Amino acid sequence: MKYWVTPEEMAEYDRRAIENETPGDVLMERAGTAAAETAMKMTKPENGPVIVFAGPGNNGGDGLVLARKLGKSAYKVFVVLAAVAGRSLSHDCQTNLGRYAQGGGTVLSPKNMHDLPDSAGLVVDALLGTGFRGEIRDVFAECLEKIKDYDCKVLAVDTPSGINGKTGKVDPLAVRADVTITFAAPKAGLLFPPGCSCSGSIFTADIGIGVDESSNRMIPGLSDVSALLPDRPVDGHKGTFGRLLLVGGSETMPGAPQLMSLGALRSGAGLVTLSVPLSAHQLIAGRIPEVLSSYFLPGDAAGITDPGNFQAAAVGPGMGNNTATKKVITHILKNWSVPLVLDADALNVLDDHPATILKEYAGPLLITPHPGEMSRLMKCDPSNIVSRSWAARRLAESAGITVILKGRPTMVFHQDKGCCTIPAGNSGLATGGSGDILTGIVSSLMAQGMEPFDAGVLGVYVHGLAADIAIENSSERSLIPSDVASSLGKAFRVIEKGGNSDLLTSGGKWNSDYL
Repeated sequence: MKYWVTPEEMAEYDRRAIENETPGDVLMERAGTAAAETAMKMTKPENGPVIVFAGPGNNGGDGLVLARKLGKSAYKVFVVLAAVAGRSLSHDCQTNLGRYAQGGGTVLSPKNMHDLPDSAGLVVDALLGTGFRGEIRDVFAECLEKIKDYDCKVLAVDTPSGINGKTGKVDPLAVRADVTITFAAPKAGLLFPPGCSCSGSIFTADIGIGVDESSNRMIPGLSDVSALLPDRPVDGHKGTFGRLLLVGGSETMPGAPQLMSLGALRSGAGLVTLSVPLSAHQLIAGRIPEVLSSYFLPGDAAGITDPGNFQAAAVGPGMGNNTATKKVITHILKNWSVPLVLDADALNVLDDHPATILKEYAGPLLITPHPGEMSRLMKCDPSNIVSRSWAARRLAESAGITVILKGRPTMVFHQDKGCCTIPAGNSGLATGGSGDILTGIVSSLMAQGMEPFDAGVLGVYVHGLAADIAIENSSERSLIPSDVASSLGKAFRVIEKGGNSDLLTSGGKWNSDYL
C-alpha cells in the first residue's frame, strides 16, 4: 500500500533518507533508473529518438540519469537543458550532466531547440517536478510549448511540469503526460483535480525513501488489489461463490437493476437474484438470462425474497424517491442483517440524522453516495472535495459503516480502517448507470465473503480500470455503463496477473504495454 504525500513532506522524507546515509546521488541514480525502465516500456529504439527536457534541479538530474541509461541501451537521445541565466544547477544535477556528457550525450540549450529532430519516439518531461509553484515562464514555457509540437507519448518524471504538487492546481502550459513515474509516494497534486487530468497512468517506484504510513492517506496499487481478490477454488460451485440478492427498479427506471445485475455477474457472484416491484417485473424478467427474478408489491418489503438465503444484498438503484421506497428501506434497515449495500434511492429516502438510522442496521453495511447524495445526507458542499470527504468520514465514523464517496478521486472510508483514495477511471463514468454497475460489483464481492471496506477498494479499482480498458480504442465521450460491464473480465484478468506492479491508476490512458 502507498500513502500520498505533499511535496513538503516528501522533501522531509528525502532529507531523512540522506541523513540515514543514503546519499542524494544514490537516490537520483535509483530514480533515473526507474524512469528509464518505464521509458523502455513506452518506446523502442527503432520508434525514433527520445527527447528529454531537463530542468536545473533534481528533477532534471533524474532526467539526465534516464538519458544516460537509455543512451547505453541503443536509444538515440537528445537532452534540452533548461538552465536559467544566473542560476546554477543543483549539485546532483550538475554531477549527472557531467556523466551524461562524458558518455557522448547530446545536450542542447532552449535557444537551439531548432536542432531537435522533427519527430520522436518519446518525450520525457523532467523540467520542474514537485517544486513547481506559481506560473511557468521563460525557458520553461518555451520548452513546454516545444513538447506540444511532438505527436508521441510523454513520460513525466515525478510530477508533470505545471502541476502544483500540493494543491493540484494546473498552469495553462502544464504537460499532459501519458505516464507519470513518481518516486517513493504519489504526490497529492497527481491525484486530485484538476492535476489528475495531466497525470495519465501513475506508477510509483521504490527508491529507498521511507514514508510514514497514514491510514487516512492510503493509495492501493495493482499489487495491493490483486492480493484482495477472493479465492476461486477449482472445485467450487455457485454456492461457493455467493448468493446475491439485488433489489431495485421501477416502471420508469427498469434499466438500473439490470445494470446492477451485469456488474454483479461479471464480478464472480455464484447466483444473482433480482427482486423488483410488480409494475417493473414484466419489463425486467428474463432480459438477463443468467439472473433469477422475483417481484414484490410496491412498499411491501415483506414480499421481497427472504434475505436469509443470501450472502449479501444490494438495494436502491431505480426504485424512485417516494413513499413506497421509504417503506421498503425502513423495513430493511430494521429487520435485515445480511451484508448490505445501499445506493441511489435507498439513500435519497433517508430522513434527517442518517447516521443514527444507518447505525441501527444489524449487519455489515456499505453505502455508495455520489457528491450530491452526500450533500443531502450530511449538508456538505458537493463541489468542494474537502467538504464532502470530511462529511463522508464523519458519517462512516458516527454510523460505524463503510462509505464509498464516488467522484474523482473516489474514496472509501471506514471508522477503523481509515480512508483509501482510488484515482481510477475517466470522465466516461460521468453517465447515468455507472454507479449501478459499481453497486453490483461491490455487492458481488461481498457475497463472495469480502469485508465491505476491502470490497469497496477492489470494486472501485476494477470499475475504473474496466472503464479505461473500454475506451482503449474508443473515446470517453461514447462510454456507456454496459461497456464498463463488458470490460470487467479484462480488468479482473489484469488484476489477477497484477504481481508486483505499482500501477496506481491507468488514468483514462490504458495501455497494457506499460505493465
